[in-house]
Amino acid sequence: MHRLFPAFALALLGLAANPILAQAEAPEWLIDTEKSEIVFVATQSGAPVEGRFKAFEADIRFDPAAPEAGRAEVLIEIASVDSGATDRDQAITSEGLLNAGAFPQGRFVAERFRHLEGDSYEAEGTLTLRDVTLPVVLPFTLAIDGDTAQAKGELRVQRLDYGVGQGQWADTSMVGPEVAIRIDILARRPN
Repeated sequence: MHRLFPAFALALLGLAANPILAQAEAPEWLIDTEKSEIVFVATQSGAPVEGRFKAFEADIRFDPAAPEAGRAEVLIEIASVDSGATDRDQAITSEGLLNAGAFPQGRFVAERFRHLEGDSYEAEGTLTLRDVTLPVVLPFTLAIDGDTAQAKGELRVQRLDYGVGQGQWADTSMVGPEVAIRIDILARRPN
């Protein structure tokens, strides 16, 4: 019995040192990728250009009653981009823009959720593109019906901050500096 006490004491100290571990883990939500999308909107020569990433996966833990205990990680396959034009998709995944060959995934990690009011929330975390990680805040709305949830939100980033714009693509008169990233996620609690 005395041998178990030091291990138990160390476990308690670990929980005290890391209050996140001491909290109960928020429930898991599984994304329905067929009914969800991650879309971007940029401007090219002054006109809006919309595209989407067809392949992504997510680990989402969230409880609207305790949003502060939630967390999420979304991995986006850069080569899955679809902007409706093959030559534009090749440019987007080229070395000058997202460089899918060297940086095959984009990553969003929400480290903290905050309830604002009604069905409005914020996810505070980081976005990584081209191996550059910067803090972001994603405002979103959340509608839950039984075991199904739908989240919709948008954040805006400056593409050059992430190195998305090398060589000729650094010219913001050709491709605008700001890119909107929109999410429309349908998720379900596992049975």
